[in-house]
Amino acid sequence: MRNILEYFSSPGSSKYLKILVIVALVLFVTAILVFWFGSSSFSERGVEFKIEGPQQALSGDEATYKITYSNTTRTDIKDIKFRFFYPDHAIVIKEDGSYSEETSETFELDSVGARQSGEKEFKAFLVGEKGSILYAKADMTYKAGTLSSRFEKKPVSAATTIIGMPVPVTLSVPPIAVSGQEITYTLDYRNESQGDIADLRFKLAYPEGFAPKRFSPQPTTGDATWDIKLLKKDSGARITVTGTISGNERDSKTVSMILQRKINGDYINYERAEASTIISSPLLDVKISVNGERDYTASPGDILAYSIQYRNSSSYTFSGLNLLLKLEGEMYDLNSLDPTGGFYDSATQTIVWNAGSVPNFSNLGPSATGKVDFRIRLKSSFSGGLGSKNFFVKTTASLVTSDIPTGLDGEEISTQDSLITKISTQPNVIQTMYYSDPAFGSFGPMPLNVGSETMFTVHWRLVNPGNAVNNAVVKATLPTGVAWKNIVSSATSQSQPAYDRNKGQVIWSIGQLPSGSGTSSIYEVSFQVSITPSSTQRGSAPTLVKNGTFAGTDSFTQQSVLLNLDDLTTSDTIDRSADGTVE
Repeated sequence: MRNILEYFSSPGSSKYLKILVIVALVLFVTAILVFWFGSSSFSERGVEFKIEGPQQALSGDEATYKITYSNTTRTDIKDIKFRFFYPDHAIVIKEDGSYSEETSETFELDSVGARQSGEKEFKAFLVGEKGSILYAKADMTYKAGTLSSRFEKKPVSAATTIIGMPVPVTLSVPPIAVSGQEITYTLDYRNESQGDIADLRFKLAYPEGFAPKRFSPQPTTGDATWDIKLLKKDSGARITVTGTISGNERDSKTVSMILQRKINGDYINYERAEASTIISSPLLDVKISVNGERDYTASPGDILAYSIQYRNSSSYTFSGLNLLLKLEGEMYDLNSLDPTGGFYDSATQTIVWNAGSVPNFSNLGPSATGKVDFRIRLKSSFSGGLGSKNFFVKTTASLVTSDIPTGLDGEEISTQDSLITKISTQPNVIQTMYYSDPAFGSFGPMPLNVGSETMFTVHWRLVNPGNAVNNAVVKATLPTGVAWKNIVSSATSQSQPAYDRNKGQVIWSIGQLPSGSGTSSIYEVSFQVSITPSSTQRGSAPTLVKNGTFAGTDSFTQQSVLLNLDDLTTSDTIDRSADGTVE
């Protein structure tokens, strides 16, 4: 100390003292600046959040996920938004104890103060197969202090591995099947938990094209739900469903299973499983055609010549084949049926061919083909009740055998084809004419006289027992010398006929003519015309209405409908036909 004092009191020491003071001042000012400005600065690294969850779980376990967040900066953060994404197939447990299948949840905070933290919990039942890894994810956005920009934290996640199943389930299906083949789904289950489990429910979701036929045991509800009241520890059972699978070649038909458990009165998903069957080339094939076509549109009274072609598309030989052809539709005239060697069962409206009528069916080798034919007539008029719509007939052919070749599974091999034949509507226009009409009365001489005007009333009544007709219209021409009197009448709410003077035509624009018109409801109009005969018409019955037509489009078959009407002369009246000649 004495040496230091002697040093600073010595000559020349004052300049060093000045330097020391200056350095101290600089350091002091720097410290103040760092403290002042540093305390008001913001760093994104000071905002942290993470997600925590179980690393391992059994399928069906309740899992709790916790989001923790912290703000270690000296600046408040605000307008904070968190999004939490539940693992796939999880059943969400809401704060009120209810359940949902929501995939995500959002919560917001107004602010988190400087050097403050917090947390938020989410709960769910986990559902997955053994060995699967389920991920819960979260992201976070916020604003800081007076800064206008919005900050976004890198998303975080937590992984949970499903290490086991309280009730392991094995869903077994044939890996390959042909369309029309009978297959069996097998579901084996066992309670491997530490105790008995009550109120389980198995639910199957069948693929499109699968038709269940037999069950063991029978479903509790419908054809796809089994309730298990109590499954004791170390016990198990089997569920089987047998049915027919159909589809196109290379289609993947997936059946899925959900095991549910009743908790607090609600069934929640416990476990899931699924398996797929690939549709391969059919072993047998059958195709129907009618009058040489697949898309033939028929009319009442038509003769339908059906051909059913069959083929063995496999490398196997089939025996004991039966071909069944079911007829559906009220328009078939069953009295006209010619089954051509087949047996017709009138109780089921089914024609059956077997080896007795088709020798090929006793031994159909690989790639072998053949066909059977039959004919039937349609009824000449529509049936099925008043106002029936969309008339058609349907045939379904099934080629089946229960003699299964070695190497194939199932109780039978079958294939099927259906053909729907639409029937066009057959409307009718009933055209009548009166001299003395019940509604309009009469005017002018009858028989007709040269130079004297006589009036007539024409009626058009429509009858349509078949399909509805769109854009329906009736037209007719008035010859030169026939006058349009502009006196018309029609049923309530129906359009009225009008006269186009440029074309000399009477036009009745109907729009849609409903099915059943003229039977269940009246579609009729009337209008008056007159003629003043000339001397050149003496001794004749002049034409009053000619070139009449009905036109439209069948709403079901989309085919054009066109009817030609007879011409009307003065001798075609209902009440004075004998007096129609001009005198």
